[in-house]
Amino acid sequence: MIRVLFVDDHEMVRIGVTTFLKTQKDIEVIAEASNGEDGVKLALELRPDLILMDIVMDKMDGIEATKRIIAAWPEAKILMVTSFVDDDKVYPALEAGATSYVLKTSKASDIADAIRRTARGDLFLNKK
Repeated sequence: MIRVLFVDDHEMVRIGVTTFLKTQKDIEVIAEASNGEDGVKLALELRPDLILMDIVMDKMDGIEATKRIIAAWPEAKILMVTSFVDDDKVYPALEAGATSYVLKTSKASDIADAIRRTARGDLFLNKK
């Protein structure tokens, strides 16, 4: 079972993705956070197998949250989930320590696949 922490400031995105992931026998969303600050706290407390992290959020964005998580827990696997494909968002996220990234506009099955691949340690870069 892949234990996932989902950090995203959009409640409807969290509800939709979490609802879909509940249909997957090998993925479990163990906690959710609506901002990077809470995401860092939960990540370090729960040590999930994977963190699904939005880039743009209030209080603390996903890039800063990723930096803080990786600084405290270098083995963390972080899959950025974003609406942005521009290099000024994606590259800083990867430089901060994110393992992979996937677009929010992806099919639900592609997001589940990205979770599985990232949890295995593979790099997943969604470009469209």
